[in-house]
Amino acid sequence: MSRVLITNGDHAANALAAHFPDAEILIWRDVLIEGPVPGGIGDEALSDIRARHIETAFGMHDVRADFTRRDRALAKIGPDDRVELWFETDLHDQLQLIQVLSRLGTQASRAELWLTLAPPPLMNQIGEMTRTLAPVSTEQVAEAGVLWNAFRAPTPDAVIVAAKASGALPEARAAFARMLEEYPSASDGLGRVERKALLAIRDGAITPGLAFRHYQQTEALPFLGDLGFYFRLEQLGSGKSPLLHGLPPGGVAEAARTNMTVEYTHTPIELTAAGHDVLEGRADFVKLNGIDRWIGGVQLTHENVWRYDPAATTLSRD
Repeated sequence: MSRVLITNGDHAANALAAHFPDAEILIWRDVLIEGPVPGGIGDEALSDIRARHIETAFGMHDVRADFTRRDRALAKIGPDDRVELWFETDLHDQLQLIQVLSRLGTQASRAELWLTLAPPPLMNQIGEMTRTLAPVSTEQVAEAGVLWNAFRAPTPDAVIVAAKASGALPEARAAFARMLEEYPSASDGLGRVERKALLAIRDGAITPGLAFRHYQQTEALPFLGDLGFYFRLEQLGSGKSPLLHGLPPGGVAEAARTNMTVEYTHTPIELTAAGHDVLEGRADFVKLNGIDRWIGGVQLTHENVWRYDPAATTLSRD
């Protein structure tokens, strides 16, 4: 019998390994809120798509090989093993959790599953999380499959319903509600992260690194890493009417590939006139620049724009 701890990244994994040296640690590194996560394809094809996006967007290496090791380790888990899922309650982790649970739920002979959750950062709360480890119920496994399919659907209808309903995985449903805020707003065409980033720059965060630190303070449950944030900045700084300028050519991916990420984070940036117009409600980012972005299985394009209404906490299609 093996004890396998599945968690969200290297920092959490290192902390868990120090506390539980006899356990096997399996790290789930995918940043599922960024890039395509389409449904209707198998796990291998999805891993191919995810790895290509992460390597292209963030300049990371050997992502597909890491996914292969991860997937093989998951497939080796047997019915005699004990699997503990150690995750945070934010959007990043909850998407990983429903993916892991949905995959474990398809195994013919399932291992003994346990779950513990805490707000970030996980590494500061291992003692408390140990005390709250609880067996995963059949209802939770089934719900994870439903939510995972909803996240990968080509329209956000099922996510909207799930975000407003109760169920066996309330933290995942709350994360879905937060995810809806990443869709373009009906008022300015910006998602919440994009708007907070522009506000931070307008108010004096004059480098990508400063803007990221300011943005993090706006989230009750921070979920977006620095590379994901910088990639969002690059989308704002491109197109026919960029909202900011000053970012280095090639973006954070090129900076990562050339070991220039420190220099990237200290690059002076500022809003353009279009950036001020969008923030002040005189222009709409999507109407200025179009859109080609994935949120889970939904591909937002100029022909498929879904807008977030904060008053109704729902989406509608243009």
